[in-house]
Amino acid sequence: MSTWNELNKFDRDRFAGSNALIFSPPWSTEQIDWWRENIFKPHGLYPEDLGEKLSASATGPKTITLSEMNPKTNSFVIRVKGLPSETGEAWYHQRRLNLKGRLFAAEKMVVPLDAQRKGTGRFLMADLVDTAVMMGLKRISLEAEDVGRYAWARFGFVPDETAWKYHVRIAGRRRLLRSQSEIAPRRFAAYHDVFDKENPTLIRTVARWTDQVDSVREFDHNGNPAKIAIGKAVLLESPANWIGNFELDDPETMDIFNRYVGRTK
Repeated sequence: MSTWNELNKFDRDRFAGSNALIFSPPWSTEQIDWWRENIFKPHGLYPEDLGEKLSASATGPKTITLSEMNPKTNSFVIRVKGLPSETGEAWYHQRRLNLKGRLFAAEKMVVPLDAQRKGTGRFLMADLVDTAVMMGLKRISLEAEDVGRYAWARFGFVPDETAWKYHVRIAGRRRLLRSQSEIAPRRFAAYHDVFDKENPTLIRTVARWTDQVDSVREFDHNGNPAKIAIGKAVLLESPANWIGNFELDDPETMDIFNRYVGRTK
């Protein structure tokens, strides 16, 4: 069957909305036409299909909400939320697609603690990478906060130059100094030297530091400091959130990603 005939099957009823698929506000003919030309024709996806791809690793019912659709800027926001678990908490993530910039912005993600321990956040981000690759995008951007300051560096994200120079390096050096007495002098000097350099990809080096030091946030059942890797301590136990990018056409970035999510050959 020809591509033209396939495209003639475009179903506008798929944009009517339901309890599980919400258009906020309801879309106009112009917005539906934009989707047909920019998402359906090249990729064969309806809104619920995109929502499912962005959360392929998560099972169970989901609610998909599309908002801020703007054909003039070639952008929209899609939010996928799972149903509450037995604890009453639900995971969700929100992504902004900007076709003009050929990027996804990973705007928000909330994962309950029990799901974090099962790698839910990591695999939801992997779903985003897979979808971005399928759509031929170049970049994923985010702001790394809280646990993400460490996790997303391990995933393959790199802070922008400003974040590395004025936030990550400064806060990281302070946290490193706090554990100086627990690290062999030669190794400490090598670690300290990293924070004198201006290449943001060095965050990947920091994330691999494994010397065990006392945590300032985690404690055992006796109230004693838990032991954690200094790389984790430097990135996680410091106040420096950072804005960064994941470059989809960079082989090193993709190699780090594939190893982190367990896709090594």
